[in-house]
Amino acid sequence: MPLVEALKSISADDMGAEALKESVKKIVIKNASDCSSAGRWATFEGGGITLDHKPTTNVDHVQDRTDNLVKLLEDNL
Repeated sequence: MPLVEALKSISADDMGAEALKESVKKIVIKNASDCSSAGRWATFEGGGITLDHKPTTNVDHVQDRTDNLVKLLEDNL
């Protein structure tokens, strides 16, 4: 699952784990915007990670979604 793998990647060292602990207040998973793009499926605002992706489209693009979420978090923590 991209969320789990991204969080594992970020928290692999103490600095990343601390950044997650201090910055992430909630995680929302939804299917509201008809999004099927790995590049647009995740946002991070106000301490909240929102994942919005169609559950039946591009389901095999797990690594793409993981990589994009890791980059989003690294850029914003």
